[in-house]
This record gives sequence, C-alpha cells and structure tokens, in this order.
Amino acid sequence: MAGDDASRSAPLTGASKDARAFVPGLPLLDALEATRVDGTPRHVIVGDAPDHEIDLEICRDAEGHLVVRLPNPDPIDENEALRQLARQMAAETDTSKLLEILCTAAGEQCAANGASVLKAVANEGELIAATGPLSVARGRRFALPGSLAREVLRTRDVVAVADFSGSGRPLMKVAPEVRVGPMLLAPLIAHETILGVLAATRDIGAPPFSKREAHRMRAIADYAALALWKAELLDQAQSADRAKSRFLATVSHELRTPLTALAGYEELLVDQVMGPLSDSQLDVLERMRSVTQHLASVIEEVLAFSSLDEGHETVRPTDFLAADLVHAAMAIVEPMARQKRLAFGSVVPDAPIRMNSDIDKIRQILVNLVGNAVKFTDAGEIKLELERRGTEIRFTVRDTGIGIAKRDLDRLFKPFAQLDTGLTRRHGGTGLGLYIAKGLAELLGGRIEVASDFGKGSAFTLVLPADEA
Repeated sequence: MAGDDASRSAPLTGASKDARAFVPGLPLLDALEATRVDGTPRHVIVGDAPDHEIDLEICRDAEGHLVVRLPNPDPIDENEALRQLARQMAAETDTSKLLEILCTAAGEQCAANGASVLKAVANEGELIAATGPLSVARGRRFALPGSLAREVLRTRDVVAVADFSGSGRPLMKVAPEVRVGPMLLAPLIAHETILGVLAATRDIGAPPFSKREAHRMRAIADYAALALWKAELLDQAQSADRAKSRFLATVSHELRTPLTALAGYEELLVDQVMGPLSDSQLDVLERMRSVTQHLASVIEEVLAFSSLDEGHETVRPTDFLAADLVHAAMAIVEPMARQKRLAFGSVVPDAPIRMNSDIDKIRQILVNLVGNAVKFTDAGEIKLELERRGTEIRFTVRDTGIGIAKRDLDRLFKPFAQLDTGLTRRHGGTGLGLYIAKGLAELLGGRIEVASDFGKGSAFTLVLPADEA
C-alpha cells in the first residue's frame, strides 16, 4: 500500500490488479500465513478472469481461529436493495431528504462507516451532505485542483484511495480533524450532466473497498442521479411558479390603485357633482362603470389566486345564518341574470341553518359559482339551493347551460384553464374562478362537487362542515 497518491488512487473500472486497493499479487496461502502470524485482516482477490474474481476476507474470529469469509452479498439481496433505494428516492421530492437517503444507502450497501455528497462550483468543491466521519465537514468548501472530486469529474468513473487522511488532499486542509481511511467515490450523472460526487468512507486501517463494492457504488450513484435530477427540475419549476405569483400580485396591486381612482371619478360624474349631463353622456358613463367593474373583478381574481398560491389566505370565522348568505350572493349576480333574461331564484329550508365560518370566503365562492352558471347559460334558469345533510351544509348551484363533457372535468379546477380556448372563444374570464373556489373551499375544510350533463346543464355543490359551536 505504500507509494504516492497516484498509486493509491485510480479508477477501479477496468483497472489492473496492481492499481486496485487490495494486497497486490499476494497468494491465498501467503495471506493466510501472514494473518495467522500478525492477526491483521486481509483481502485477497482470486479468480482466472475479471468477471469471475472473488474477493476473500481473511481474519481471526473472537476465539483467535483463522477464518476465510466471502464478504460479497447475495446478488438477489443486492438487487432488491437497489430496487428499494429506487422506490425510496422516487417517492421523495425534497432534495435535502434525497441526499440523506442517498448517504445512508451508500454507507449500508458498501459496508462503509459513512458517506457524503460533494458538489462542484467553479473551482471549488463543497460537502453538501454527509453521514459518519465527514459530517463535521458539512458545508465546508475546498479547492478542486488536486482533489479526488476533480479526478472523478475528469474521468467520470469510480475512484478509490486506500488512505484518504494520509493523502494530503485539499479537503483535509480545511477539515484536518476528519480521520478517514479508505474512500470510494462515484460520479452522479444524469442526462450527461454531472450533478455531484458520491463518496463512501471507512475507518483508518479498515480493508479497502473491493471491485464489487465499486460496481455497487456506481449503481447506487446512477439510481440517485436520476432522482436528484427530477428534484432539481421540480425546484426550478416551483421557483418559477413562485416568481410568477409574485409578479401577478405586484402588477395587480399596481393596477388596483389607479382603477379605484377611476371608479371614484366616474361616480362623481354620474352624480353630476361637476354639472348636469345629458342622457347620452350618462349612458356612456354607465358603460364605463360596467367595464371598470369587470376589470376590478379580474384584478381581484388574480390577487386571490396569488394569495392562495403563496399560502397567505387565512380563515376569519364569524357566526351567521346560511340563508342570509344565499340572499346576499344572489343579489350580487342578479343583474347579470336579468340582463340575459334568465329565470333566477333560490331555495332555502324553513328551519334556519346557523354556521360558524368565514362568511366573506363563502360569499366569494358562491358568487363565483353562480356567476359561472349565468355566464354559460343562454336560456332557462339558474337556481341556488341550500340544505343541511347530516354533518354537512350544501350549497348547490344548478343551471340549464351548455354543460361539461366528461373528458373536460379533470381540467375544470386548474388555474388559467378554460374549456373554450382560442381567440374566438365566446366566454371571457381569466380561468381562475373555479381554481380559487376550490382552494377556498378546501381552506374552509370543505370541497366542491360537480355533476354535469353535456348540452343540458350542470350542478356545482359547495359542501362545508356544519359547525354547532
């Protein structure tokens, strides 16, 4: 094992026996005799071809008897362990937890006392996760030139060293308290991109890693790299989504201020505070008011979407009668229904139903559902029904509109999704209404149910828990 760093560190795949971190060329009988004399455990490789090599461990048992062991695990058990690792990592999307799972698996499956993941940034390496001896160096950065990590990145292959602490590598200069003997490293590669380096370690004086363990380390790294790649893509998508929500919220807030001022000036003109107006001028102002209200509703929808998306919505419960809420919601939408000449009404039970919930959020949901029903109904009627069924209170909006095809039901509650798309679509809107309604319903501990007959109409039901408090 004596020699410079180059002789103690070399890619294991396809390497010659002399470059491996085993007792080079030591015959089996000589190894047996040497261990009998000094008691030091030894590894010996025997076999007539690389694919038929067997890694033997020679040591003494507790009673001092000489023992020859076959440390390689059963291939069936080994494959099952890899499958289990793949299942664990596929079920996890949090990068820090994935790294923890990876380090634990590498330590267990390579008979190591610890493992770590290193990431390269420019000309520096950083220990971003670790178990065992290297845990104390987590977060520390070291120079990549001359490091084992650089060697792995250059060769894209598995690399081993027999005595890491004695090798004088850059990591030891920033973490001199770490005491590590044999080290085995493998690249984390996914879609031709190197995501980092996986390393397994053993105590000083422990047997070096075998060729079989090097193959196993490579397999673990390959499984892990794909999971880490997916987690990184998910992180990027979530960051972009958060940036989009913040942008929408900022723009909506900036638009709401001048819009409020515009609505105020319009009211002054309608009230003829600045002088009398003709009928034609009042008609123009009425049209302006309609457009202003529509723009305000769009801005409020975008703000509600951003607030839900960022998790900033909170519930403010109050005590109220459900029938009062039904009448209030109907009053808001009634002008739209009257304009389209639709039959419009509500059905409430004689016995009062008292609720304890966030009345503003429930009103917002109901106005959204009833407004949608009016929007997508050209003839017939709209009806809002209230009932108590067991421990649930149900608000059902029924219409005789265009209905929804079964294939489109899955897209109903997705943000910015609309069933009639393109430049020629008949019905306006942001496509956020149902998404917001669903989010608010779940925030209140409820849900929204949908039943629809394509071409004949739909029924949307807001289901909320009854609160007797």
